[in-house]
Amino acid sequence: MNLKSILLVDDDESTNFINSVFIKKLDIDVDVYKALNGEEALEILEESSDDSDFFPCLITLDINMPIMNGWAFLERYKKLSPSIKNNCIIVMTTVSEDDKDLIRATNNEDVKEFFQKPMSDEKFSSLLNKYFIL
Repeated sequence: MNLKSILLVDDDESTNFINSVFIKKLDIDVDVYKALNGEEALEILEESSDDSDFFPCLITLDINMPIMNGWAFLERYKKLSPSIKNNCIIVMTTVSEDDKDLIRATNNEDVKEFFQKPMSDEKFSSLLNKYFIL
């Protein structure tokens, strides 16, 4: 699967900015989108559903956000069309050290990985090498 975009979903704008810097360091040709909550992320996915330049997509999804948190996003994500879901890899990110979050994420079929924040260029690189052809 060739990666075309990365969607950073985190209510902390500085985290989204830092993650963008890590992605730029990898020197890959992808578009980076940012959403401050799950609702914004769903809007971006739905608006891009027919855009072949958007998919395949890597999504980093924070758990704790206002308006719509990561868990609520995943509930709505389940209802999206297979044409979107089959072209997205979701990675949950959190500062939480609660084992319940890890277990819940691991048991969700749409979540492929679970990472403690902060992310790094090494973490992004390992994700890209595991799931995408660059």
